[in-house]
Amino acid sequence: MNPTAPSARPTQRARDMGDPPRVTSPTANAPEAAPPIIDPPSITAIPPLRKAAIVLVSLEQSLSSQMLAHLDHAAVEAVTWEIARMDRVDPAEQAVVLEEFLALGLRRLCFVFEDVLRMDDRQLRAAFRPEDAEAWALALAGSAPPLRAKVLGALNTSAALVLQRHLENLGPFRLSDTEVAQVEVAELLRILSDQGAIDLPDPSGREEVLV
Repeated sequence: MNPTAPSARPTQRARDMGDPPRVTSPTANAPEAAPPIIDPPSITAIPPLRKAAIVLVSLEQSLSSQMLAHLDHAAVEAVTWEIARMDRVDPAEQAVVLEEFLALGLRRLCFVFEDVLRMDDRQLRAAFRPEDAEAWALALAGSAPPLRAKVLGALNTSAALVLQRHLENLGPFRLSDTEVAQVEVAELLRILSDQGAIDLPDPSGREEVLV
């Protein structure tokens, strides 16, 4: 006698009678629809005035007041009006604006005179002002030869002659004098960057220069 025979009968009967049809929902086995991917807003598509307004409403009031103190009356009125007319700020838009703001601030904060070596020639030509030639000459006098060659090579002929003349006419100077001049020129470049006249190099490339 086969001990497994009794247990086989119900299975055989169910097979003879046919399994009842299973009713399934059309979407029961369908994969869940993935949420739509929304690209972050392009930073170039956001008007500069709106960027300024977003930054100011995102900062603490004391910091916002300090930033407004550096603007002229017309600029303060314009950005204040922009803040008043903003009903809401999209979090994604706020994120890209603050990312750009922090990147620019880091670029300004980290910039030192030696970073002139990493500046684009076009930016250097825009940054050099003949009235600052004496400070440039003193700053370059205490710098490495590649940096002096970089600046003189980037300038147009007339500007390079002005700077070369100041370099040749430099009398005796102390190392502390050239260090002060380097700080002065670096600050001049930061101010030009603040005004939008030039772009400072990305601080992430500093390691490559030092190696």
